[in-house]
Amino acid sequence: MSWICPKCERELKHENAWHNCVKVDLDSLFEGKSKELPFVFDTLLLEVMNWKGVVVSTTQNCIVFVHNKTFLIIRPMKKELDLKFYSKTEEESNLISKKIFHAGKYQNHIRVSSLDDITPGVLRFIKKSYELL
Repeated sequence: MSWICPKCERELKHENAWHNCVKVDLDSLFEGKSKELPFVFDTLLLEVMNWKGVVVSTTQNCIVFVHNKTFLIIRPMKKELDLKFYSKTEEESNLISKKIFHAGKYQNHIRVSSLDDITPGVLRFIKKSYELL
């Protein structure tokens, strides 16, 4: 069951859950960025929203996807999207640009800039993160 913050209108998993309480318009995160990035984001959004129990919200600089806990953070950059997802074990892939072990899990980053970058491998990593948490 989710709860909507009356101040920022962000959908959260439960009442009074800690969050950065700032109302941010999704479109504003793509201002001044590559024109293709909203299409890349929409493709990811359409895929992930088909998964059960996903809640999406915006912060000042990213889009957060939650299923029990945060499993994906998408940060629009000037020419690409930074996808941050989690894994229990270290993932070996040349798709991953950065990985950090923190709090018992790996934080992995993949950068995508076009629709061609949304491969089955990228979606598998995101789905694995969704299932992990």
